[in-house]
Amino acid sequence: MVTMTINFKKKSRLLSLIMAAVIAMTGCGRGIQEETQQPETKVSTDQDVIQQSIFGRGEDFGALLVRQNIALPVSTTKVFVNQAGYIANREKKVLFLGEQHGKTFRVVNQVDKKVVYTGKIEDGSLDKASGCFLSEGDFSGVTQVGAYYIETDIVGQSYPFTITPDGYENMFVGMLKNVSNVTLAESAQGVCDISFGMHALMYAMQRNGTLFEQAYQHFGEDEKDKQLVTQLLYFASWLEGHQQADGSLYNDYEATAAFCGIMAMSRDMFGRYEASVSKEYKEACDKAWAWLEGQECDTDVRKSARFYAASQLFCADYHEEYKAIVETFLKERNEDYSTQRFVFYGAMAYISAGENTDRDLCTHIMKDLVDQNENAGNAAERDAFFGTGRRTAYDNLYNMLLLCFINDITPSKEYTEIVENTIQYMGGLNENGICYVDGSGAWRELSETSTRSLEWNGILLFGMSDLLKNLIDIEKNW
Repeated sequence: MVTMTINFKKKSRLLSLIMAAVIAMTGCGRGIQEETQQPETKVSTDQDVIQQSIFGRGEDFGALLVRQNIALPVSTTKVFVNQAGYIANREKKVLFLGEQHGKTFRVVNQVDKKVVYTGKIEDGSLDKASGCFLSEGDFSGVTQVGAYYIETDIVGQSYPFTITPDGYENMFVGMLKNVSNVTLAESAQGVCDISFGMHALMYAMQRNGTLFEQAYQHFGEDEKDKQLVTQLLYFASWLEGHQQADGSLYNDYEATAAFCGIMAMSRDMFGRYEASVSKEYKEACDKAWAWLEGQECDTDVRKSARFYAASQLFCADYHEEYKAIVETFLKERNEDYSTQRFVFYGAMAYISAGENTDRDLCTHIMKDLVDQNENAGNAAERDAFFGTGRRTAYDNLYNMLLLCFINDITPSKEYTEIVENTIQYMGGLNENGICYVDGSGAWRELSETSTRSLEWNGILLFGMSDLLKNLIDIEKNW
């Protein structure tokens, strides 16, 4: 049974540029004698080490390795693991970069330096999507809770990782606490990113509310303001503060449409509990919509943005004016509802509107989305190494959004596996061995994540909550 039991401790921050530079020149292999053995039934578990589930790269990592008497690889590691951590009873893979890596690998306990498992490195091949030659190893048989690393005699060792029974739950709670850890860009594009991020976050809450309630039990008294409802109300207030007297945001059509739509969704979600909030959000929506109606809507981009705003207004009010705009747009488009943000989020809103929708039209939209999802699933199935079918953090997130939306309506074990693979990809099991999101649910500060927005956080949290829900359901049915 998946639990929500989490024990948080402060991670030690040992920064030592000099030590990192010194050990970087010491070589990579430790020369442990190779021996084939099965996972040991008892592995030392130093809780202080286990809690440091991810040490990152560079100076922090180097200083920690000095303390643990582990040599740093000469250059970027060629042994790729999920640095965010593995789950004890789930599959565990390791990848090796390049064609010279030997035939076996060893899983080493980080505390006592004992080899707990020796595995076979499978014959590799070229990953066409990334252009990398990769080989795979499996160490799913290692289930003992602990902190480990993987080494070979030829290409050295991996970065550290942990094995825990509740690593995903830890990440989920961490993601909740880190939701607001993004820059709220003072621009029209920033308004769109915030609005779509709020949409993904609220959709996750609507679908997986029980998980959020359980996660809040692990918030301290000084973290109450980090609860998602509080954060969403803050984001809505931030957006309202940027609405101009004429009803627009930055005098920009797309930004105003995104604002209008998300304020309607916020009103529908929170306004029912507080009349003053409902009134405030409705006035903001009405002003934005009035501004939109006074502008030319003669381009595909503007039509898509107007559709999104109308979809959200229809969900909140079921007004015939909005219904006509939405359904006319959907019928004229006829296909490809998942490749443009305004269109996909608008389609999500319309399908979720309930009995007031055209059921035949909803069926048509769902068929198109399922077909797109099937294409994504086929790409993931052909993707022997990562099982995602994508090769960037950005593409993986948007692919996961579609997967989770369809999976929520028609649950599938295959979709769950792709979402899990995506989470592991973000944790470092990728062709570059880069950890984008660590075990605490925090984004690493990297060039690849420098443009992240609230939407990235919303999609990631939606994906993790969907994964946890499905894993719980799977275990219940065993």
